[in-house]
Amino acid sequence: MYTHGLGDCLLLRFAKADGTLFNVLIDCGVISVASGAAATMTRVANDIEQACGGRLDVVVMTHEHWDHASGFSSQQAQSVFDGIDIGEVWYAWTEDPQNELGRRLRKERAEKVDALTRAAVALGRSPGPAAQKRSERLTAMLGFFGVETSPGELAAGPPIQRTRAAFEYLMKRRGVNTRYLYPEKSPIDLKGVDHTRVFVLGPPQDESWIKKSTPSKKGGGVYQLASEIELASSVGAAFNRMADGEHLGRSVDDCPFDSGFKQTAGKQQVNSRLLAELMSVTWHAEGEAWRQIEDDWTQVAETLALNLDTHTNNTCVVLAFEFEDTGDVFLFPGDAQVGNWMSWQDLKWRIKSPAGPMAVTGPDLLAKTVFYKVGHHGSHNATLKEQGLEQMTSEDLVAFIPVYKAQAEKNRWMGMPFNPLVDSLMEKTGGRVLQSDAALPTAQQLSGLSATARKAFLDSVQRDPGGLYFEYSIGTTP
Repeated sequence: MYTHGLGDCLLLRFAKADGTLFNVLIDCGVISVASGAAATMTRVANDIEQACGGRLDVVVMTHEHWDHASGFSSQQAQSVFDGIDIGEVWYAWTEDPQNELGRRLRKERAEKVDALTRAAVALGRSPGPAAQKRSERLTAMLGFFGVETSPGELAAGPPIQRTRAAFEYLMKRRGVNTRYLYPEKSPIDLKGVDHTRVFVLGPPQDESWIKKSTPSKKGGGVYQLASEIELASSVGAAFNRMADGEHLGRSVDDCPFDSGFKQTAGKQQVNSRLLAELMSVTWHAEGEAWRQIEDDWTQVAETLALNLDTHTNNTCVVLAFEFEDTGDVFLFPGDAQVGNWMSWQDLKWRIKSPAGPMAVTGPDLLAKTVFYKVGHHGSHNATLKEQGLEQMTSEDLVAFIPVYKAQAEKNRWMGMPFNPLVDSLMEKTGGRVLQSDAALPTAQQLSGLSATARKAFLDSVQRDPGGLYFEYSIGTTP
């Protein structure tokens, strides 16, 4: 579990029957605001190469966000990965070129990124402090897609290109097999690894789950925005007009109303003397600019940004590694949010067992989870309560939060990790919570465990002296 910054990078090593290791890497990235990111990710990649002996059997790309994929970019550690033998790369079904819904979702995502980039530029050119702040917030969010845009300048090339290039690196690399993961398919066996199988829990193939951002007491889906490609295109056109300003001869094809209704911003000529006096002492008076609503519509950009972030996170690959001899499960949900989590409740697989065929459900896997990679760096909406953490009932539960609070705050995320969630994790695990920017749990934090459980945990986890990773081991290793 690499502790290099706010980003996911997890190396799983499974003992094979022949005495060698089967190596699985889940994501490799760090948030765009991290200082010295290229050097950090090169250090991580070099350590991966050494730890896996230059061979990764599987790389899992959970979703298209910079803090999960940046290590594969040419700006960071791609040259190191070029020298590592990689057998297979796993992507969500949403990346399958043969899947119609997946193609549409990718197109929507690209359109939204383009529209938000235009919004960040337009708002950055606006003289108002509120617009400047809005531009800064949008720019921070766009960092997840590798968009290098300052408030005043567009990035060179298509906005989504940098993250997409890193995300697709292994898909396009010669000699690496690509597998697209679907939740309803049978569990995956790891070649040469006895008694281990991998269940795919997400992303859901129901679009309503992907676009569900918040729980609902009535159980209904929450669809933030409709006709999303058209909306993104319209938002982009509006911010283009805002950035460029108005001038004679400009086409009005992107305007929502007939040009006869157009008025130029600024003080308007009015026929009523009383209305003119009222406007002069209120609307146009010094210090009364707060009454103006000309720029209120720009809030749509932040709504679109939240929509983009949630929908991308809900397309996360979610994997549960089950050890058949013990029944223990390691759960890796990436950044999956509400809709993805809720969809697991309906999943069911038919598997072989010594007693004959048996059914395994999503809740069954949660109940047997002994290691939980906390979703979305411990944010408030990426670990469900009743349909998530409360279903993890194993007394051996350990949790890992890949978060750096300083980097989260630098990116204007003041509630990451979410303190009530951390408190629940501490209670649920008996203090066995590992966090990237923290030391190993103290004896006081583990005081709720029995002496045997406390010793077992401390014996199984180590902190790299160089501070690059935690290593957590179960069972025996060659």
